[in-house]
Amino acid sequence: MTMGSRRRKPERYGRHYRAHQRRRRRRTIAICAAVGVVVIGISGIFLARAYQRQSRLQVTAGNSVDMKSGYRNITYQGKEYQYNSLITTVLYAGIDSKGKMESSGQYSNKARADSVSLVILDKKSRKMSILALNRDTMTEVRRYTLSGSDLGMYTTHLGYAYSYGDGGEASCENLVEAVENLLGIPIDEYAVTNQTSMPYINSLAGGITLTVPNDDLAEKYPQLQKGATVTLDDSNVTDFLQYRDTAKDFSNEGRIERQQTYINAYVPRIKTRLSEDMNGVWEELQEMEDYLQTSITRNKYLEMANLLESVSFTDADYYRPEGEDQAGELHDEFYVDEDALRELVISLFYEEI
Repeated sequence: MTMGSRRRKPERYGRHYRAHQRRRRRRTIAICAAVGVVVIGISGIFLARAYQRQSRLQVTAGNSVDMKSGYRNITYQGKEYQYNSLITTVLYAGIDSKGKMESSGQYSNKARADSVSLVILDKKSRKMSILALNRDTMTEVRRYTLSGSDLGMYTTHLGYAYSYGDGGEASCENLVEAVENLLGIPIDEYAVTNQTSMPYINSLAGGITLTVPNDDLAEKYPQLQKGATVTLDDSNVTDFLQYRDTAKDFSNEGRIERQQTYINAYVPRIKTRLSEDMNGVWEELQEMEDYLQTSITRNKYLEMANLLESVSFTDADYYRPEGEDQAGELHDEFYVDEDALRELVISLFYEEI
């Protein structure tokens, strides 16, 4: 299996531009960051909303990573492995925009993916896993001109893959391609939501009660100090999942920790809700159809919904690649440990033969 070469830091911009960006970073802002488990919560909407293709789409399935069959059988450290064909993968991303999600005829300068997770549904083991990818991961991403012409791959933050597209299907598929290249395995489906969707998603489970895992929000939100037990609702769920202090290096790490806590509390509640009232979930989710982009068809939704009721998920099934945070001139940067990532991919997607 080829995991790609060691990633290089991207070329820097001009001095004046960097100074401007540093000033912007000093301001504390709220940034959208949803969580991978949201895929479960929004599954019902796939039945309510047939996916509409973008009329100006220039990135098609043909532009996706051509995995061929090379990933199916691999050799690692003298052992033979075979890809588990009973796995379904769904890429979830939360982007930093509000309002209706629409594509445009002009590429680039679109919203950034601030949360990127891969939901892994294993029909053989009846298990669900979540692989949370740091949006600051430095990896190969395809860029386009404003008119959509392919400029090739270059190394930058994973989260920018969505922003280089058209704000619609092209953006989604560009993000899929970047993650496929990073992991070396195919991705079956994707679901992307934005900031406006978050209260809808949380309400599906009737609000989530959890213990706050860190003090990242304590200064701004005293009720969200470490160790406090809180119930998240429309008044605080967005801040809990989105907010970070961009003046502090690596503040995304604390945000990911809060998201993981939310996931662990959310999964059992939404699974129960789906099993008891699938039609009710469907009806509620119709209200957020303008804030969702997905490749999942009705038939695929029905298959996944049935599987979701039977799979297990524990705290140990949430994974984050190992790596190193570095302070970049413009933004934080995360460099994955290539060897550790390869071993993680094998453990999640392969079986020894």
